Amino acid sequence: MTAKTAKQMPEPPLAPKTSGEDWVAQITRLQEALTAYPTDILSRCQLATILETLGQHEEALFNWNAVLARDANSLKAREGVVRCRQRTGRPLQSTL
Repeated sequence: MTAKTAKQMPEPPLAPKTSGEDWVAQITRLQEALTAYPTDILSRCQLATILETLGQHEEALFNWNAVLARDANSLKAREGVVRCRQRTGRPLQSTL
């Protein structure tokens, strides 16, 4: 048996291919939904996924962390945090 030394996180699941204007409309719709319902985990996950897809890793990381604040066991959010931290160069664990 061989073990992989460094497991790469998969890319975020991509939203359907759309034009830039459609991305803006989706982001706007999700942000409006989160303004009305800030604890809506599904909308926050969708927003984080779109932001990751568009290369907005800092914003996506903020949203993944918000999901984890509501649901600490969310595997999707944990994977999103790891991907975003890898892409932004942040350490994966704090040095407390």
